[in-house]
Amino acid sequence: MSSKKVISYIIGLLVGLLAVAPPIGYKIPVIINSYSWLYMFTVSALLGVYLIFTKIPTTMKVLSIYLLVGCFISQAPYVSFNAYILCVGAMYCFLWVQRNDFTPIIDMVCAAFFVQVIFTTLQLFGMDKLLNFDKTTPVFVGTILQYMRFSSLLAIMTPILVLKNKKFIFLIMVLAVLSQSLSFALSVILGITAYFLCKHRRYIKVTLISSVVAMGAYCIWDRVSISVAITCGRVSVWADIIRTICYDTLNCKVPIKYYISSCSIDWKAIIFGRGLDTFLPLFPIFKHDLNPFPQAHNCWLQLWFEIGLIGLSILSVYYVKLLIRLKKNPILVGGLICMGVNMFFAFPTRMTQTMLMMVVFLAYCERKARQYEAI
Repeated sequence: MSSKKVISYIIGLLVGLLAVAPPIGYKIPVIINSYSWLYMFTVSALLGVYLIFTKIPTTMKVLSIYLLVGCFISQAPYVSFNAYILCVGAMYCFLWVQRNDFTPIIDMVCAAFFVQVIFTTLQLFGMDKLLNFDKTTPVFVGTILQYMRFSSLLAIMTPILVLKNKKFIFLIMVLAVLSQSLSFALSVILGITAYFLCKHRRYIKVTLISSVVAMGAYCIWDRVSISVAITCGRVSVWADIIRTICYDTLNCKVPIKYYISSCSIDWKAIIFGRGLDTFLPLFPIFKHDLNPFPQAHNCWLQLWFEIGLIGLSILSVYYVKLLIRLKKNPILVGGLICMGVNMFFAFPTRMTQTMLMMVVFLAYCERKARQYEAI
């Protein structure tokens, strides 16, 4: 077996192992005075800069340097240093997948998907004696245990599953309904919409109308979720996050809704962010709330909080350019839209089960885009 094939199986195995991992709590320690930690970071910095001389997209090269410099201006620098080490590892995984066989990775994702389907089916029929202890109404779902995280995993799996076989989409649509997750349903509906817009351009009006009807029907059926999201869920949290990004809330003692009129604008945070991976430790401080949402439930907004408009713009430009470059492949376009929409309502970039899966799918998309450009 060639070395490339071995690397493909190793990456596939890592993706599969993470995809079925229960949400076991763990922390990366901050060891400030450790020589080993210091050397590990400097090696990561060396490898991050070396990416300039590899065949990854220019935007990724710029992002690697930007994130490295950003660690030193972060408001929680050692948290950002640790996060940068992981980012460099993800970029090299991105690079390796471009050069290796993607088939073992697809097969492993399919295997992980069927593990989740089997677990979920047993749980729904009250036959789970592992996690729900034979409860007729499951408390936990899949191996991820929590409904929103589970549906986000399925949304990120969807593009890779459809690469294996388009018929998977029918099972995915059933799961979108059973999971009662608005974010999962919208991700799938808009992904399918993007696919048909690329594949059947003559039927744009029909596709758009069908998409609106499907989203409207699902929203009416699951209107409770929308009501919760608007009143005390995601939407109100998003507004608080935007305030803590745009204003110097540390020096304000008034309620957060009055920050706009009483706090100065924080241009540094708006442009450069507060530091890579600093949302969890810093958002409670800036909001003056010791028990806020632990995640932004919006990856795009959380990225703005952490790496600013510059970092968010770099990623957004790459995402949009990749969609344009892949216009000849409707499945990949639909997959990217599916992931992007789920990132707007959930936090797959912060889940152990999905982050590596997203990196390898982006790498596959990049490889296909380069093949089309070469032709």
